[in-house]
Amino acid sequence: MNETLQKTRRVIDAIAERGSILIAFSGGVDSSVLACVAKESGADVLAVTADSELLGRRGLRDAIKMADEIGVKHEIFDFGILRKKEFVENPHNRCYHCKKHLILELVKIASRNRIGTIADGTNITDIAGDRPGYAAITDAGVFTPFVDFDLGKPEIREIARHFRLSVADTPSESCLATRIPSGTEITAKRLSRIEEAESMLRSHGFCGVRVRDHGCLACVEVQSGDAERFRAVQEDVAAAFARIGFDRVVLSGIRSGTL
Repeated sequence: MNETLQKTRRVIDAIAERGSILIAFSGGVDSSVLACVAKESGADVLAVTADSELLGRRGLRDAIKMADEIGVKHEIFDFGILRKKEFVENPHNRCYHCKKHLILELVKIASRNRIGTIADGTNITDIAGDRPGYAAITDAGVFTPFVDFDLGKPEIREIARHFRLSVADTPSESCLATRIPSGTEITAKRLSRIEEAESMLRSHGFCGVRVRDHGCLACVEVQSGDAERFRAVQEDVAAAFARIGFDRVVLSGIRSGTL
């Protein structure tokens, strides 16, 4: 932990040097830790959340809750990404287009608030492999202190525990569009039924669940240890999913857990 705290100190110092910072804020562990250490730096911090169908109602509530818990200024704006053809067509690099449009909106908000730095909570664990979203971030010159100072997801969680953030051990989340296979059009209807399906599973006690939308087929991923419990209620789940447009439900994978 000492090495992690040393890296954290470097992040805090780097933010303090900038004086003000706008953080792309989802309310997940990465952006929450970034907002928390930014506040510790004494800089003027503005957390900004893009409200869209990709985040969902639960995601928006979580972002509001975490901004309040951390005690930073929070701005929410309407992010009309479903009006962008290059995104809704869902190419393999859809995340590039999403991040590109998001950053354009963040630049406007930063300018309006006289903030010179836009920051993102991407960490070194996130950038392995083909990451079109990270390419958009680097192309735009967005500040990524967790990458710059070599902090990965396990260390981010350590920092969250150090600051006693409630998201420290919550499962990693991603936007709802990641549940739709590349090449399949992203629509508000598909995103809505994915959110509804995942919400229903959480109401049955399944944490960190994902529902992949394959048209009439819903492929469910649960946390390790939950597979047998899911199979026990699968018929009930299938009946509930049928009401929102899925004809079949299968257990397709196991997620690795909170860490």
